Amino acid sequence: MSTAVRCPNCKSPVQAEILQLIDVGQNPAAKVRLLSGTLNHLRCPVCGYEGQLATPIVYHDPAKELLLTYIPIELGIAKNEQERLLGRLINQAIDRLPAQQRKGYLLQPQAVLTPQGLVERVLEADGVTKEDLAAQRAKLRLFEDLLRTPPDAIAAFVQQHDTELDNRFFQLGSLSLQTAGDDRARQAAAQRLEAALSLSSFGKRLAAQEAEVRSAAESLRAAGESLTREKLLGLLVDAPNPDRVQALATLARPGLDYGFFQLLSERIDKVGADQRERLTGLRSSLLEITEQIDRSQEARVAQASGLLASLVNSQDLEAAVEASLPVVDDLFLSVLQASIRVARERPDPQALERLQRIDGLLAAALRNALPASLQLAQRIIDAATEPEAQQILEESGAVIDNDLLDALLSSAQQLEQLGDSDHAARMGRLHRRALRLSMRAKLAPSA
Repeated sequence: MSTAVRCPNCKSPVQAEILQLIDVGQNPAAKVRLLSGTLNHLRCPVCGYEGQLATPIVYHDPAKELLLTYIPIELGIAKNEQERLLGRLINQAIDRLPAQQRKGYLLQPQAVLTPQGLVERVLEADGVTKEDLAAQRAKLRLFEDLLRTPPDAIAAFVQQHDTELDNRFFQLGSLSLQTAGDDRARQAAAQRLEAALSLSSFGKRLAAQEAEVRSAAESLRAAGESLTREKLLGLLVDAPNPDRVQALATLARPGLDYGFFQLLSERIDKVGADQRERLTGLRSSLLEITEQIDRSQEARVAQASGLLASLVNSQDLEAAVEASLPVVDDLFLSVLQASIRVARERPDPQALERLQRIDGLLAAALRNALPASLQLAQRIIDAATEPEAQQILEESGAVIDNDLLDALLSSAQQLEQLGDSDHAARMGRLHRRALRLSMRAKLAPSA
């Protein structure tokens, strides 16, 4: 919720999104914002100050029975006022819980003295040790050293620290870039990070893996709709290296079913001893890869289901959906649609209404995040009748661009593949009309 606050630097009144109760059970995205350093972030349009606003915070994670409180010392809040503020926030958290989940830990909140202490206690509850945190700080210090390194000395820096420039280093560097306030500083830092990535052993390894993914995707596209278990097995047997095997298995996971492994076992039984060892190793690798993929997918589904459950139970649904947008992905949207189907089939009108409202809020938020031309394309696609869509086009001829044209053409092709020839033809006509309007606008004489 947007709140009027005063800039710590120039004291001007500023509107900012301030959250004092981080209730993970109701709003898991707030935890993400806390850990990423974007919670209660303020940017003053008057003096340009940017940073986190000092404010009291209550952190509640019912799954871990964790209740933390933080009062910034610099606010100078009297003891009785602290108790009143924290008590109000804790009562809000308790009121949101079902009676059976109201346990003794809610009466014993743990106080932390600094924002860093708050983050460390949250991470500790997630199983992140102090050693992990120390290693993370070392990576951040190394990233700061990189930012101070002149461009012509980056190669020497990478050579000196190559073993330390790993996945965690580049992840932390990327997160730091997202929170940088100055655009020029962010661009300069991004250039250094990109240069270090391209020169490091980790970056070269990553580039090699990406090349194998592209090659694997190309070989699967070449097989087209005629891809069979036999052809997939041939691609895997002929893979030049383990990275290609990993890429093919990841991209074609649905094809690695019982029938596929039965086919591979039959081939192992038929080949000579010189090939049997290699194919047996391939089978072991594929079984391990598919198990890892499935475990990861199950974990992601569980996470998406947990987020959806927290949204369904949220008291302020609009605010909860808005806060959750950074972690909404295609998998979450699939879980949401599956839940809507289940609620419709049961039937469960109350759950269905809540889920459809979440779906509508997300759809509106995602539409608003699109570029103007793609928002226009969505309006045209969603138009109830073809004349209505044509009217939208006529009124928007001057802003038709390649993105809009591509969106209409893609929609026509998708409808054709789904067998909806009538709507595909309608979308094709709208694409051609949009193309003519675009050309007419470009050829019109300047005023």
